[in-house]
Amino acid sequence: MAAHGAVVSLVQLLKQLLKSGHFPTPEIQSLHDNVFSLQSSLERIFPVQKRIHRSAANDLEIQIRDAIYKAQDSIESFIFNQNLPSSEEITGDQYNWGSISLQEITETLDPIAEMAEKLAGIIGPERDNLLSGDESQPSKSFSGSKSTRIVGQEEDKKVVTEELLREEDKLQVIPISGMAGIGKTTLATSIYDDRIIKSQFAFRAWVTVTQDYHVGEILARLLNSMESRGQKAGDRVFQGSDEQLGLNLYQSLYNNRYLVVIDDMWGSDVWDRVRRSLPDNENGSRILLTTRILNVARSVKTGEFYHQMKHLGEEDSWTLLCEKTFGDMNCPPHLEKTGREIAKNCGGLPLSLTVIGGLLSQERKTEEYWQSIEEDTNAAASKGEDSYLEILSLSYNHLPGKLKGCFLYMGAFPEDSQIPVSRLIKLWVAEGFLIPSLNLIKSLEKVAEGHLEDLIERNLILIHKNSSDGRIKACGMHDSLRDLSVQESRKEKFFHSVKRHLQENELGTENQRRLCIHRNVLMCLKDVYKSTKSITVARTVVYAGPHHPHPMPSCLTFDLLRVLDAFTVYFIRFPYDLIKLIHLRYLSLTYSGKLPPSLSKLQNLQTLIVGRQPKIISAGKSFLPDEIWNMPQLRHLLISESDFPKIPGHKPLLLANLQSLSSINAACCTKEVLQNFPSLKKFGMWIVRPGDVAFYLADELKQLEAFKFTVLNPILGRKMNFLPKLDFPKTLRKLSLSGCGLPWEDMGVIARLPLLQVLKLRELAFKGEAWCPSSDDYIFEELKFLLLEYLDFKIWDASDSHFPSLKRLIIRHCYRLDEIPPNIGFIGGLELIELVECSRLAVESAEEISDVQESYDNRTLQVRTYSSW
Repeated sequence: MAAHGAVVSLVQLLKQLLKSGHFPTPEIQSLHDNVFSLQSSLERIFPVQKRIHRSAANDLEIQIRDAIYKAQDSIESFIFNQNLPSSEEITGDQYNWGSISLQEITETLDPIAEMAEKLAGIIGPERDNLLSGDESQPSKSFSGSKSTRIVGQEEDKKVVTEELLREEDKLQVIPISGMAGIGKTTLATSIYDDRIIKSQFAFRAWVTVTQDYHVGEILARLLNSMESRGQKAGDRVFQGSDEQLGLNLYQSLYNNRYLVVIDDMWGSDVWDRVRRSLPDNENGSRILLTTRILNVARSVKTGEFYHQMKHLGEEDSWTLLCEKTFGDMNCPPHLEKTGREIAKNCGGLPLSLTVIGGLLSQERKTEEYWQSIEEDTNAAASKGEDSYLEILSLSYNHLPGKLKGCFLYMGAFPEDSQIPVSRLIKLWVAEGFLIPSLNLIKSLEKVAEGHLEDLIERNLILIHKNSSDGRIKACGMHDSLRDLSVQESRKEKFFHSVKRHLQENELGTENQRRLCIHRNVLMCLKDVYKSTKSITVARTVVYAGPHHPHPMPSCLTFDLLRVLDAFTVYFIRFPYDLIKLIHLRYLSLTYSGKLPPSLSKLQNLQTLIVGRQPKIISAGKSFLPDEIWNMPQLRHLLISESDFPKIPGHKPLLLANLQSLSSINAACCTKEVLQNFPSLKKFGMWIVRPGDVAFYLADELKQLEAFKFTVLNPILGRKMNFLPKLDFPKTLRKLSLSGCGLPWEDMGVIARLPLLQVLKLRELAFKGEAWCPSSDDYIFEELKFLLLEYLDFKIWDASDSHFPSLKRLIIRHCYRLDEIPPNIGFIGGLELIELVECSRLAVESAEEISDVQESYDNRTLQVRTYSSW
């Protein structure tokens, strides 16, 4: 529902104007109160539970959306055109607010607000009654992971696995076909990750094919995903021409028994171009291919076998719905009859059952509410071939208004994208459609994280990667749900995607609020500009395609822009047109020069991300202007290695809102500088070579949660000398040190950090023959993740008592390490030990730990080793 996000955005804008004191207070206050009442009414109306009210509610929503859009355009256009100095005040009758006055805006909204309040008075109590009266309130705790257990596909897995392992030396292509949402990818994933399958194939690789495919991307993704005993997936990034990538893939797989999964193949032409890079050495290699198109499955199979997925039966459907709704709990008896009818209405499609289960899991489990969902799913089931899409639409229509904008935003990114969560959160915050928490107890970033978790719990967003501390690192969407998001975005004037060169605009494109360019190909950007310049009301431009290999001029600017995410575009000259975009809140780009002082005119800027190409490090030189100190709204400042400007002679404005800052020369981080970052939570520092450095983190950064310190050029035998002493804030949860050359005795300082969950030690971070923690001083109470990489220690004498909470231990390129302490395997919650290119003795000790734990029937611990020897 774009209306809710638009109303929230306008409320926040009006609050900002009131706070500034430079605008007519009575008129702005009156308009604010009017719009805020609309927000309250919308939250009481939506989601509409009873079908009888939906038509009226939807009509009202369209009126609200269009009126709010028009009001916001007028106000922001006025501010842009006036661009008033901060010292100048205006009165309500001094200027005309764009094409209409404030009074006319209020008069337009008054009758709509009255209708909304009246409808809220009818729908609100009915919905409250529907959801009240049951103690089964859904749990709001978030686990950070979702179950991938297959339900009702056990026989499918058995049949396909047997075909994969059949004694046939020639390369076999094994297709799995079935309609969208029937579980093809889930089945293929279950097979790909099966221990028996892993043991039978020396090399494994996976690629998902999009409709808007490029052969080079498919080949590169296969190479990047390749995993073997000597190579971990993602360790290398492959680039080059289609021919070179195809040759690399062929040579990598040649004479190796491999399993390649090609997920969601759309046409035989794509297959023909990829197939020639997959060698047949008659060694039992296999290609598992999934497709929605039966003719594609028939045309690519090498033998008689292809597997066609079937819909789940009623009992399996009910089992899956219960799992997605209740988790490990049983369905209450009074809901079972209605629940079985809901499951039946989902037509045996796992995706439909999954999203409806996610919906039911988030609401009170009353009989009346479940009956309303049964009525909706029954009506959807009667749509015949369209029933699948209708049921998915229910998952969107039943979302609270605060989540709908977040859901629609996901459709802006290309199909099968793995979207970095840190980027997504910053974008949502900058958009202005998030409601600040009561009394600002939580930051907007925390509010955004909560919304993301809610959508994941509803099974509308997929987790693709988790970070070292177990949080979500990258997410995405099932293709069918993304299609729904794109469809609704177009209807709601929320997002317009430019997918290809010379794409013709659809009717109504000029009214879209946001733009996403999927393939920012060098020669196409001017054409993209021509095709989108009519969208004058755009608030967002996101470049979601790959990085440009060549410098690009500026060619996309919009007067009312709030978000410009152009990190993949390399600007050869700074795009000075951006300086006039006074509403800008998010700016990311790649630019190698010094940022101009005029950047500080962007007083609303919250996020600034600047990459450099090529990456140039110049100690003693700042690429930031001195005026960066005069940008108090900054929340995130992420740049390639640079100095930080000196504090101006006059008393600076505190960067009180700054939450993340990297990567800054440690020499610039004086006590006085750090005092100006009181809210900093994430910080990255660097220094060229080991030596003395002032270190006041513990004294000045009382909210710091994540810290990274890197010595760019470590020198054997030299160490960092942190002055006055090595000390960290007690709030620290993540710590990464590289190249510091510290003695192992200093590890006691880190062990005493009470909240530390993640510790990463790289490139001689610590130096010495032996790490032998004493029992008293070296207990890492909360540590869950430990990475040891390129360290030269030989002896590690520790026990399970030193790391009682450890879940993952990763050791890479520690060539001298003789042994992993045997007792490490007895840590109760340990899930993974992973070794990459370590000594034979270390690998043997890891395998021995695995054997011992198996003898104790410990099925939780996984031991993985990757070695080229």
